[in-house]
Amino acid sequence: MGTLEEERRSVTIDDVARHVGVAKGTVSRVLNNYKDISPATRERILHAVKELGYQPSSTARSLKRGRQDTIGLVMPVGRGRGADPFLSEFIDGIARALDGLNLDLLITTAPSTADLVAVHERLIARRKVDGFILTRTEVDDARIRFLTERGFPFVAHGRTGQPEAFSWLDVDNEAVFVEGVRHLHGLGHRRIAMLAGPQDLNFARQRVEGYRGGLAQSGIPVEVEVELEIVTDLTEEGGAEGARRLLALPLPPTAVLCTTDAQAIGAMRLIRDAGLVVGQDITVIGYDGLPVGAYLDPPLTTFSQAAREAGGRIAAMLVDQIGNPLARPVQDLTDALLIRRGSDGPPARTPQEIAGLLGK
Repeated sequence: MGTLEEERRSVTIDDVARHVGVAKGTVSRVLNNYKDISPATRERILHAVKELGYQPSSTARSLKRGRQDTIGLVMPVGRGRGADPFLSEFIDGIARALDGLNLDLLITTAPSTADLVAVHERLIARRKVDGFILTRTEVDDARIRFLTERGFPFVAHGRTGQPEAFSWLDVDNEAVFVEGVRHLHGLGHRRIAMLAGPQDLNFARQRVEGYRGGLAQSGIPVEVEVELEIVTDLTEEGGAEGARRLLALPLPPTAVLCTTDAQAIGAMRLIRDAGLVVGQDITVIGYDGLPVGAYLDPPLTTFSQAAREAGGRIAAMLVDQIGNPLARPVQDLTDALLIRRGSDGPPARTPQEIAGLLGK
């Protein structure tokens, strides 16, 4: 029996060759499936590979194939505050899908949104990844222009402001928020607010457009609702700040549509702290379908876009693109499902009555 240090040492192709009593090149030819080695020698080498626990070097294998078996995801630091629960679910879906394909996920950060292109360029130059998954696409996205010009594989979770020939997976954000407003209008709400996100993000812009379109379809003058459309961070803190501003209005809304579940959670907390009942005094609807929403008090009504499934789907799209670089772009537009829970319902009070409860 060897020493502990010997047992821990990685088995090399030289070890296999010495064990069998053949040249290193002979072992290499067997491992690369050349047919010019006798069956008996091939069998002895393969038996030794199994017995010794030899694993081919992933670095050497990658260099030979020109692949790293790694997908990259670059995230800007400081975009909003705190963790993003949707992205956590989404990344989990990516990682699970890649693990099933024996591929790795490299997640790194950029100091700011402005540095995103530079980080992508550095990873390409250092041959760290075979392709990228892009999240939080912007209306005018420099990452997409750069990767398209370089001809480097990528798939985006989201579109941009212009139709472009790249692969993406997205939800029909505008249609979803039209549906959200019409749902609330059908319950009897007429003063409907929205907590929007930064408008350089394409999905946030699309959801605002859907909100405005829903108001128009419901016969609610958009100009009357301007004060009810508040842009804030896509976080719980942003949601609480947005709700604070809405409750400070002379006539608060009876319903609030939120761009993310995180915003909705923060808004619900602020509304409860103000002494109001979520789902009765003020309805709150989120967007993301995060599992935590089912355990809130009251449980959160939300549009679910199945974050884990989206991550798995987009990983598969990128792997297919890497394997078929000449294939046409794949563009997949999906729906989100309204999951009704306790945070929404018909308005129990008028805006004037809510203002009275708040001491106005």
